[in-house]
Amino acid sequence: MTHPSVFRFSNIIIFPVVSLLLFVTGCETPEKVLKSTDLEYKKKKAIYWYNKKEYVKCIPVFEELIGLMKGRESIEELYYMYCMANYKQGDYLISAYHFKNFYDQYPNSTHAEECLYMYAKSNEQQSPKADLDQTFTYKAIDAYQFFLNMFPVSNYVNESNAAITKLRKKLEKKALNNAELYYRTQNYKAAATTYENLLRDFPDIDENEKISFMIVKANFMFAENSVTQKKSERYKHVLESYNDFKYRFPESKYLDEATRFETKAHYQAVKSAFEWAEISPLNERERHFKTAFAEADIQKTFIKDPNQLNDIAEWTEKGYFLIVKAYFMLSEERRESQKVGALEQTVKSYYTFVDLFPKSRFIKEAERIYNNSTEQIKKLKNNG
Repeated sequence: MTHPSVFRFSNIIIFPVVSLLLFVTGCETPEKVLKSTDLEYKKKKAIYWYNKKEYVKCIPVFEELIGLMKGRESIEELYYMYCMANYKQGDYLISAYHFKNFYDQYPNSTHAEECLYMYAKSNEQQSPKADLDQTFTYKAIDAYQFFLNMFPVSNYVNESNAAITKLRKKLEKKALNNAELYYRTQNYKAAATTYENLLRDFPDIDENEKISFMIVKANFMFAENSVTQKKSERYKHVLESYNDFKYRFPESKYLDEATRFETKAHYQAVKSAFEWAEISPLNERERHFKTAFAEADIQKTFIKDPNQLNDIAEWTEKGYFLIVKAYFMLSEERRESQKVGALEQTVKSYYTFVDLFPKSRFIKEAERIYNNSTEQIKKLKNNG
């Protein structure tokens, strides 16, 4: 026989369990609503859940209703609620697609303006941190710009402009981080280019002064680490970026450091030009030395260091001699029938050299080359 106290305890346990089961089985779920064939019932439940902010429940019912009712009766209001439900649920990729689709399908709707704005806002919500890919940031900016073009006097104008400013700041930060990373990893060409693009794309960026200085610095490091053939031209690019920096920020706190790069660049542009001329192909050597002479004439006016000016004078003297030597070496590489032209160029360049440097340290060697050349020309012409 069951003890009375046990029976009463069992009743206490059984009653709430049975009540809960009855409540659950009676509760309406999206699954139950979707099984119904009553469209009005489905609409009422979807709207009821939407108003109660139970978006997980209403979204699948809205989806089915839009499909079932399309072409039979207006789904404009249901579609609008469906778009908003996805946004409020945090499904921004889906909401972006449907807000834009709503605007395209119902451009004259009372919700059209808001949906186009929410399309931009959905893209903004997908914009990641500055160190990640910024595809959605660009999409959001384009979407806001499109919205402002379509609704220039909208109540959302201020919000849209503020959003564009915020998104552009993120793009600024992304580009600045990229430039700084390139510089830290010694990819100086990419750093300089990225800094330059930053100023072009974001002329009002807060770090404008520092970026302009970093263009000078990155260009200098790029020139310094370049192959000999390219150095002179790249040092001249340093000077161009320095002049631009100094013009824009004549009182900059970075000016002293930038000026040190500029001073070195004047000298290195000349030095590099002579270094490349000295190792260039024999048949191009005179042309490259003439380029170096011209570079020296340009840069000498900016160089104040007497030791550097003395270096340039010595390189110039040596350069004219090496032109003589280059033509003679070229003649030695040629067959006898082709020697005369190179030998005559040797003699011609010798006269230029001795006219300019009659007391040169290379004069004796130049005279030997000259004598050898004239003798060979006589023999070759006599044999010819």
